[in-house]
Amino acid sequence: MKPVLSCTTEELALLVTLCGYPGMAKGIAENSMGKRSTREWEAIMDATAHQLMLKGIWDDERDAREETPLSDEMIQFVQSFIHSKYMIRCSNLPQQHLLMIHHIDGSTWLSNLVVKNVIHEFAYIDQAEIPGMIKDYYQFTHHGTGGEASFSLSDQAFDLLSDAKNVKKVWKKSSFTPDEKESFEQFLAALDKQQWTLYNISFFHNPDVDANPLLENILFFLPSHNGIWTVEYTNHPDTPVKVKLETLEEWHKLLDGVGFIAERAGVQR
Repeated sequence: MKPVLSCTTEELALLVTLCGYPGMAKGIAENSMGKRSTREWEAIMDATAHQLMLKGIWDDERDAREETPLSDEMIQFVQSFIHSKYMIRCSNLPQQHLLMIHHIDGSTWLSNLVVKNVIHEFAYIDQAEIPGMIKDYYQFTHHGTGGEASFSLSDQAFDLLSDAKNVKKVWKKSSFTPDEKESFEQFLAALDKQQWTLYNISFFHNPDVDANPLLENILFFLPSHNGIWTVEYTNHPDTPVKVKLETLEEWHKLLDGVGFIAERAGVQR
């Protein structure tokens, strides 16, 4: 891992603006601060420019020559971030963290750890480091019992589980065996501890910098004291959503699969 930059969301937005993508920059800032008027936006960017000066990132000589007031190295870094065509996104809402890993070139990726939607910590990493980085990011420690626990749901029932108020509806819509019922109750207990929010690792393809990224793959999961619950979509006509309790070792094998997807992305570049 090679650290590159630590900055605020406002600073990142200004860097992206200076490199010629004000629309993308505005989206980055609004994701953190909400929508602002043009006047407010300009005031925020003016204040942020002072922060870049204090950090030594703003180049006064280039600014005086009416050039982009950043070093060539910084411009190259920002451009590589802007033009990344593949991204792995790892959510952690309970901890208010987000890990995004952007493909740069070949086996080189750029990790961006976002803390409370305010601080961005960037570092270059090799593709081979991705599974280990994700393991360290989540820091799951419950190995699990290795006992069989699983159940299946319809798409509609699965979507309803984002709100605790819908649990009774899910029970009514589902037909569980005794073992599946016990597994579902265990899952609900784990979901309640995580504020009714599933974690997910998603893989995006962004062929055009001006377009919205395309979701190509997603893995939903939920940590518990018994192991890691994972969600798999199957071809079953009625209950395609299969939820299964995995051991920590099995979870790590799934993350190795994320590394394989990253490797394929590097080849397709």
